[in-house]
Amino acid sequence: MYFRGGQKSGRTRTFPSPQFPSSPRRPARRAPPNPSGAQAAGGPRADGRTRSEATPRPAQLPGHSRSRAGRSAPPGRSGVAAMAETNLTLLTWAGILCCLIWSGSAQQGGSDCIKANAKSCGECIQAGPNCGWCKKTDFLQEGEPTSARCDDLAALKSKGCPEQDIENPRGSQRVLENREVTNRKIGAAEKLKPEAITQIQPQKLVLQLRVGEPQTFSLKFKRAEDYPIDLYYLMDLSYSMKDDLENVKSLGTALMREMEKITSDFRIGFGSFVEKTVMPYISTTPAKLRNPCTGDQNCTSPFSYKNVLSLTSEGNKFNELVGKQHISGNLDSPEGGFDAIMQVAVCGDQIGWRNVTRLLVFSTDAGFHFAGDGKLGGIVLPNDGKCHLENNMYTMSHYYDYPSIAHLVQKLSENNIQTIFAVTEEFQAVYKELKNLIPKSAVGTLSSNSSNVIQLIIDAYNSLSSEVILENSKLPKGVTISYKSYCKNGVNDTQEDGRKCSNISIGDEVKFEINVTANECPKKGQNETIKIKPLGFTEEVEINLQFICECLCQGEGEPNSPACHDGNGTFECGACRCNEGRIGRLCECSTDEVNSEDMDAYCRRENSTEICSNNGECICGQCVCKKRENTNEVYSGKYCECDNFNCDRSNGLICGGNGICKCRVCECFPNFTGSACDCSLDTTPCMAANGQICNGRGTCECGTCNCTDPKFQGPTCEMCQTCLGVCAEHKDCVQCRAFNKGEKKETCSQECMHFNMTRVESRDKLPQPGQPDPLSHCKEKDVDDCWFYFTYSVNSNGEANVHVVETPECPSGPDIIPIVAGVVAGIVLIGLALLLIWKLLMIIHDRREFAKFEKEKMNAKWDTQENPIYKSPINNFKNPNYGRKAGL
Repeated sequence: MYFRGGQKSGRTRTFPSPQFPSSPRRPARRAPPNPSGAQAAGGPRADGRTRSEATPRPAQLPGHSRSRAGRSAPPGRSGVAAMAETNLTLLTWAGILCCLIWSGSAQQGGSDCIKANAKSCGECIQAGPNCGWCKKTDFLQEGEPTSARCDDLAALKSKGCPEQDIENPRGSQRVLENREVTNRKIGAAEKLKPEAITQIQPQKLVLQLRVGEPQTFSLKFKRAEDYPIDLYYLMDLSYSMKDDLENVKSLGTALMREMEKITSDFRIGFGSFVEKTVMPYISTTPAKLRNPCTGDQNCTSPFSYKNVLSLTSEGNKFNELVGKQHISGNLDSPEGGFDAIMQVAVCGDQIGWRNVTRLLVFSTDAGFHFAGDGKLGGIVLPNDGKCHLENNMYTMSHYYDYPSIAHLVQKLSENNIQTIFAVTEEFQAVYKELKNLIPKSAVGTLSSNSSNVIQLIIDAYNSLSSEVILENSKLPKGVTISYKSYCKNGVNDTQEDGRKCSNISIGDEVKFEINVTANECPKKGQNETIKIKPLGFTEEVEINLQFICECLCQGEGEPNSPACHDGNGTFECGACRCNEGRIGRLCECSTDEVNSEDMDAYCRRENSTEICSNNGECICGQCVCKKRENTNEVYSGKYCECDNFNCDRSNGLICGGNGICKCRVCECFPNFTGSACDCSLDTTPCMAANGQICNGRGTCECGTCNCTDPKFQGPTCEMCQTCLGVCAEHKDCVQCRAFNKGEKKETCSQECMHFNMTRVESRDKLPQPGQPDPLSHCKEKDVDDCWFYFTYSVNSNGEANVHVVETPECPSGPDIIPIVAGVVAGIVLIGLALLLIWKLLMIIHDRREFAKFEKEKMNAKWDTQENPIYKSPINNFKNPNYGRKAGL
């Protein structure tokens, strides 16, 4: 039995009945129904199911139980140093946070192994693919349970378990049968038997599965040319198919000629169906049983299904037998085609199916009955899916109900039959819904008289053969499978679409990547077998699943070993597996003899009332320490009084990250000391540039300079805020010793003999930078305002060395004549420059005034021959009495 969607183990495929469109009434081409008859009706039944998946809650990051206050800065440290320390602290805390996040994620794998509480190696390796079991005999600390041997691989190594003592079996795969796919051309001289043709590779393999570890293999499929085909034509012979039967009578030879273009090995068969032979599907009156048709129509008696012709390569025989068939009749519109399809699928011997491409052409112009409709005829027994053909007639139609759609899908898939529904236009919608539920099926539109049936079959075959869909048999409990396809033209798919490739032509090769994972071991640990095959093909891949549920060391165990308290258990994989009725780490106690009050005394420390320090339980007089939520934190000790997480901390880390916490005491790594391993013995941070520790002005404590002279500070006691520079500090002593002058001339022999002095001829002879000892170049003035040059250095032995240029550079007196001449010349030149500037400005001004005059002259309005300022000297006056009469 095969199932699609095999992602979950043990899931069977459920096919809900579709909501088919109501079948329209056809014209009265059928025999008239009996008035006493009733139309059979039935409703679809659907099986629903739900699935819930538990979502694991993420493990919480454990918090720290306590923190340690930071140390204060040493006295005398400057604000700059304090700021530097603050920045360093921030960076440290950032690093700690990253470490905590990493450790929280890293322990996820280990936590699954620890939480499995495995008592044996077999239980351990089933907890997860990254779990291992340490079989080293002395691996456990006192008080640790046997289950502590099971942990993440990296954790076991970090706890001191050698790699050769870690049991960690891995899965594998082995190909048993791997024949190459067949390369064969149509018309080839060689004739191969169907069983000699290979289209899928490999054919058989073994997978060894460990829980949680997937095994992946590749599957190749190639459509072979000239592959044999068996075609069975199943026809509805109700009255409405009368004219269709006439066209089908010559189908055999015509279809043979067309199929020869595809394959040289073709066989054809024929079968017919009508309806169940009970009321209300047919009329059971004697006359209607003899001839269900009305009038002068000569019809054969109604029947459920008849195998007219088993598969044969003789097309003429098909025409002959089909030509003898007669139409029959029934009362209701839907037909009993599902009964016929079931018998064609399961009666392989009678039909004559070979292990080749199997095609079933279902031809009808009506709907169909399915499971539940038989109740109308008093038939309640579900279809048993078995062959019931006697003399090529289905004899149990009155006894078994119609099969369900899911039942048909199962049987068609088991027998590798691809179905072609040749139906009329009015029932296309119904059968297209049915096609969606039946894998590797097609629907074609049949003309009213079936005249196009040959072309319909050819088109449907090409459509079906262009797609390959993989299916797997029922999976064992706890096994999942997934697919990834590599199809033509670079088309890749995963999940449900990863099962299939489309648009495949004959001779094309496609590949699939199949991933098989076991999520648990079978209860009995027995091997299982699953099969994968392409739908519609008989070839398959057989996969034998072998589950890794035990460790190799368990087979090497010593039963009744003396190491397990005088033979009370089996010593295997470094631990005792107690016989029934015995308990304890070494099986030293009997469950019948244990008295808790007596045994508890062995689990208390002196002068203490706490059993196992409240960190474990007393079993058989021995403390078995409890586990912490954080699997990296462990209780240990005879009384569980020790742990590895309650040591002093520095910078938020146990033992400052520089040691191991054992029984609440830090064991520091080399070069570290202190209760929290926070004191470094490394003097490198205290090394000054001159090679001295703390510049010779302090001691190195825990990697930090403690300056003995209060006026010096800094990481290496190199800074002195109140001190003079090296040059200014030694200027007077160099001056008195080299030139016998200066402020310390009188006390030179007492105050200035602390350095070695060497005279050189010139500045070029002074020591230059690049020598091992730190060097200072100095340029200072003496009491005569002369410059003298020297260098000051201190070697690795603490000796000061001074190199001084023996001749100071004194400035000469000023030359008066050039100065006076220069000043006079400067004044004259400045005066001449000022005169030239004034003259230039006056010339510019005059030119501007003249230009202005010329412009006003050109704009004058008077006659140029008349003087505009001339005024006549003659004045005319008129007597006002001139011309008056006398006496007036």
